Amino acid sequence: MDLLDLLKLVIRRWYVAVPVVIVTLAAAVALGSAIQPEYNTTATVILVPPTTSAATPANGATPAPGNPWLRIGETQMAQAVQIAVSSGESRQKVVAAGGDNDYEITLVTRSSIMTVEISSESSAKALATVEAVTKLISEEVVGQQAKYKPKAGEEISTQVLDPGLNVTPSRSNVLRAQIVVLAVGLLLMAASVVAYDAIARRKLTKQVNARVGLRANATAGSASVEQRRPQPPLAKPVGPLNKPVPVADPIDEEPVDATQVIRINSTPVTANGHSTTPQQVSADFVRTPDTDDTILLTAVRTPRPDNDDQ
Repeated sequence: MDLLDLLKLVIRRWYVAVPVVIVTLAAAVALGSAIQPEYNTTATVILVPPTTSAATPANGATPAPGNPWLRIGETQMAQAVQIAVSSGESRQKVVAAGGDNDYEITLVTRSSIMTVEISSESSAKALATVEAVTKLISEEVVGQQAKYKPKAGEEISTQVLDPGLNVTPSRSNVLRAQIVVLAVGLLLMAASVVAYDAIARRKLTKQVNARVGLRANATAGSASVEQRRPQPPLAKPVGPLNKPVPVADPIDEEPVDATQVIRINSTPVTANGHSTTPQQVSADFVRTPDTDDTILLTAVRTPRPDNDDQ
């Protein structure tokens, strides 16, 4: 099933999808109201090189040990400070100072500029965090050089370019939570529609199979108990009063499935009951076994007088 088939299924089963969508939207709105926005701020600190260079030793004199960070450079020192201030111990110091441990220090490429990004649950806590982190950066720069006892003007210092006092609220965390709820709701809607459609199709298949089975059983039962249509009784052959009815030879009898012919011979009489010129009336009833139709064929024949009568 591709995305188009799923969309068609959702449209066809809209009465299942709509309640899930409504519940999902209600949950997203409720979650957005319950979550507080974040407060963000950004501070910028730069490491400044020394204002004076180291004194040149006299001729033949051994140079006095100085500050090695001057030869390493401000860029490498900024990387070292970034690692030190981002450690777990430094984050605990920030929390102890009333700040939040959710901050990140990044470096501008090929420079000694450090950017501190802070995200907190309140504006006051964000300000406390930015102050504590910038203070830690300055202390770390001084502490890394203090062991070498540099002279005045021969050490790297820090300068705060942006103190990060402009705290702005952000609802990005709320939007992220709502997007997650909507995504989960859409998945539940698709799963509900597919499951309901499968159950409905299964029930419909069972009902169709049950109806087909009942019809098959009814057809078989009616075929087993169906009786043949009753055939009309055969008329008994009737002949003249003074002439016996001839009996057919069993050998000449027609088969059962042939057309049945019933012949009736009689002598007509007048209205006063006296017979007229002898005539022979034949009536043939023909019945076919396939259609049960009966055909009446009549014929009147006057016999010729015999020579003796003339």
